[in-house]
Amino acid sequence: MIATPSKQQTVQIWYREGVRDWMPYHGRVGRVVIVGRGKPRNHGVEVGCTVVSVPCGNLRRPPDQVSRGMEV
Repeated sequence: MIATPSKQQTVQIWYREGVRDWMPYHGRVGRVVIVGRGKPRNHGVEVGCTVVSVPCGNLRRPPDQVSRGMEV
């Protein structure tokens, strides 16, 4: 889980099992364009041409970077 992403960081949007079916961006990879501060703490992630608001705690490293052990 990435709690404090940095701008331009590549991330994967990941929701818990119980709500995945309702979240259209689950599993998609994008780039952080807005880092949320304060409450609620949401981050803006650009997926394709759309900026999506993602709650803090629903971001993780993309699978290709996890398997190589790279920091994002």
